[in-house]
Amino acid sequence: MHQDNGCNQSGCGSSCDCGCSGCGPAAEESQFSKAMQALYDAGNMSDIIAECAKQLAAEPNDGDAYFWQGVVAAVAGNFEQALADYTKAIELNSRKAAYYSYRGSAYAMLEDIKNAVMDYSQAMFYEPNNWMNYANRGVLYLNNGMYEHAVDDFTKAIELEPGDYGSYLNRGDAFTGRNLYSVAIADYNKVIEHFPEETTALLKRGQAYFEISLIAEALADFNKVIELEPDNIQAIAIRASAYMGQKKPAEAIADFNRVIEADPEDGRPYFFRGIAYAAKTDYDAAIDDFTTSAALNPDNVLAYHNKALCCEIQKRTEEAIDAYKTFLAIAAPDSQEAKHARERLQALGQGTDGTQLQ
Repeated sequence: MHQDNGCNQSGCGSSCDCGCSGCGPAAEESQFSKAMQALYDAGNMSDIIAECAKQLAAEPNDGDAYFWQGVVAAVAGNFEQALADYTKAIELNSRKAAYYSYRGSAYAMLEDIKNAVMDYSQAMFYEPNNWMNYANRGVLYLNNGMYEHAVDDFTKAIELEPGDYGSYLNRGDAFTGRNLYSVAIADYNKVIEHFPEETTALLKRGQAYFEISLIAEALADFNKVIELEPDNIQAIAIRASAYMGQKKPAEAIADFNRVIEADPEDGRPYFFRGIAYAAKTDYDAAIDDFTTSAALNPDNVLAYHNKALCCEIQKRTEEAIDAYKTFLAIAAPDSQEAKHARERLQALGQGTDGTQLQ
């Protein structure tokens, strides 16, 4: 095995043609491939197909022609066909990094993660200094919760291409996945330094600030996002939660109002607005929101529990009893909330089986 590149070919070195990074210089890009790249850059996909057909008629074993057919298929969203074309190209030339890299992307689009990772890894074997393969494999690891592997790949991508700010952003997400929020913030900072109005990075940094209780910093980022994108409902919803963290329920309610207006059928903002109303001691409004939240999302057990609490405060006893009973019918019986609900029913003169206590 070659001690530097891990090649298993015996005698691997500058005179070897196994195709790994320890061999001589990589084969130059063919004139045909250069011509196809020019057509691709010009957006002439139909011309690429026509030229590939001509090339294959003259040279049936031209891997580049199959490769470019695959590229066009992928652009059209036909990833099964792209996969078939890339595989044929590899069968004809198994030592070309780009073939594996693009097939890896096709596998990824088809959610075949194992084969996508294998292809990106094979591309790295033949072309170890191509940062994009590390970045692409890192995204797969990130999306599948393999955060340590993702960090390693994004770090390598950044080492090879310091201007790859997408990998800074993604590495920040991987650090966030590991609950390393301060380190994630450093990566988001790197993106924001170069792109001060990059709302995705601002929003992610704000969420990381929020997780480590830097609420003022979080709000500054959320406010900036909303200033740049006034209709960014995700940012408005998260800012509402930050306002709650600052004990500003009125501001939170204003934001939840906008979120509800954008999607009245989503039960979640009603639930959180109900909490904000309760914080303002507007218990009747809170009861209305918890009722709506439960109607839209019957599996939200805490909506029933919170409604019952507010109903008790407002002396709406029968409604409180009904809400506690509904809650107990679907809640985990060993939860603290379930224990509390049983105690409250006892205090209200009700058995948990619905009988009135004498």
